[in-house]
Amino acid sequence: MIKKLLYTFSLLLLSTAGFSQISTLPASEGFETTFTQGTAIEFIPNWLGSTVAASNKIFQDLTDFNTGLAALSMIPTSAFNGDVQVKLNLTSYQSVAVSFMAKSMLNGIGTRDVVLTMSTSIDGGTTWIASSQIASLPNANQTSFTTYSYSLPVEANNQANVLVRFYATRGATGTSTAAKLVIDDVLIQQVTTPQITLSQTALTFTQVLGLPTQTQTVNVSGSNLSGNINLTAPANFEISTSATSGFSSSVSLPTTNGNLLVTPVYVRLNATAAGTFTGNLTAMSSGISAPAIALTGSCIAPTVTNPAPFDVTMPPGYSFTSWDNTNAAGTFPPNMALWSHATADPDLNTPFIENWSCLYNLTSRSRFTGEGTNGISMINTGASQFTGVCDGTNPTQTTGTTIASGRAGAIVIALNTVGVNPAISQVSINWTGRTILQNVKVCALRMQYRIGTAQGNPNAGWQEFPTTQEYISGADNSFEMKTTTLPSSCSNQPVVQVRWVYYFVSGTGLRAQLALDDVSTSIVSLSTNNNFTYDSIDFQIYPNPTAKQIVHLSTAQNIEVFDLTGKIILSQKNTSTIDTTSFSAGIYSVKTDTGITKKLIVE
Repeated sequence: MIKKLLYTFSLLLLSTAGFSQISTLPASEGFETTFTQGTAIEFIPNWLGSTVAASNKIFQDLTDFNTGLAALSMIPTSAFNGDVQVKLNLTSYQSVAVSFMAKSMLNGIGTRDVVLTMSTSIDGGTTWIASSQIASLPNANQTSFTTYSYSLPVEANNQANVLVRFYATRGATGTSTAAKLVIDDVLIQQVTTPQITLSQTALTFTQVLGLPTQTQTVNVSGSNLSGNINLTAPANFEISTSATSGFSSSVSLPTTNGNLLVTPVYVRLNATAAGTFTGNLTAMSSGISAPAIALTGSCIAPTVTNPAPFDVTMPPGYSFTSWDNTNAAGTFPPNMALWSHATADPDLNTPFIENWSCLYNLTSRSRFTGEGTNGISMINTGASQFTGVCDGTNPTQTTGTTIASGRAGAIVIALNTVGVNPAISQVSINWTGRTILQNVKVCALRMQYRIGTAQGNPNAGWQEFPTTQEYISGADNSFEMKTTTLPSSCSNQPVVQVRWVYYFVSGTGLRAQLALDDVSTSIVSLSTNNNFTYDSIDFQIYPNPTAKQIVHLSTAQNIEVFDLTGKIILSQKNTSTIDTTSFSAGIYSVKTDTGITKKLIVE
């Protein structure tokens, strides 16, 4: 609804050619003219508001003001952001700045700040540039007004269709209502003093040791300068004019004729040790410095386990076919680890922090679940697990402390491919992706690999396969069987790790619950002309599960049947049936001489 309102407002602004403009500077506004009420309206000459009312949203304040008898007040809510714009014709002006008086006043019983952000448009409101957070004020009665200022970007110089926006929103933290913002005594004037404008006042970062954080952006602009703008980051933080490279402790932004157009600078935390870090990002030019940006960051050392590698030359090869929900918390299937993180809707860059340490039979909140013969499933919710539920100290806990990094996750296996000569063979992994619950949000399991353990860093060295290998959520109880061949570089390596990352794709609402099942390895031989030969023919087993009866293979195969200990209990050539009448109840692996492995369940 908010987006729809703002879009409607922008459309109205694009058609405001008949509305008045301020074309002579300096110009001032004390908001003593009676406001016209309405939606997307010019409420006083030259000034437009998204929703102007009598005593809420945007309104003329006759109680709290700096001078005169009135002021402009805005009260943002969860469904409304205050959007006030002043229209300027700056055809004959450069280096324009807006100064004003402002304070906050108590509104309701909430604990949220009111946040004022200002920005500029030179195309009638289609696009906004030079966005800058001006103030974040508490939900309390401030006794006095404070002077604030905003410098228009160089792009606005000599432009005829300029809008300056005062945008009031609720703070991200706190509860319930936000403060009332009161603005008075606006002065718009041309200035000759040097100006440096930064779009942020503070930034916060969370890093997992071993990788820098994702970048955050600071937009920098300036006017009336006599030299470059030099930015310097505090220790453990880095900056660059590129989002992907060139990071260092400082950058220099060259000016042209004393001006700098809006230029993005990218900031990140890249600490080399765990801890908490603070400092100021400074911006200076000859004889002038901008208000510093306060940087705060924390670096967490990951505690994940790298699983022991399985020797793929050992028959019948690696096999994962089931995981019961009664397995003890903190235990994993052989040669496997389950990793968790702190993000409800992770992408493929979300860093992993610790092992899954909770039970496998949980039915709410973010979790890994033992699905029995359907493998291990992963699902995230908006909330992590409670600590007492996971460590057993309070199995019925419903409030209080949660695990900070208790969200799924990734399933990781490790393989030892030494002895597999890259010239004559490669390793393939057969696996099944399952949808336990489709829900609404689309999620997926993305398969990735790396050689080695990156010195224990769980987040470094991972590579995508040449062709994307993933399973995307489908209908409830649907599944897909897949075979993925490892790149030749993975052959003859003491440690190759493969992981399936649970990540968010699209949508809103409840997230999909996905399972990984029936993971096995096979060696794919090369022909004498060095072209791959895939002589193996896929097949199905039915009925499966079976009640100790004759089961059928959809195509005749040379097979070996293994129990869960890896012991061969049956070997047959060119057969299309398996007699399970003498088998004990349990799970078996049926492997062909061409490397295909199937799970057989005897009940």
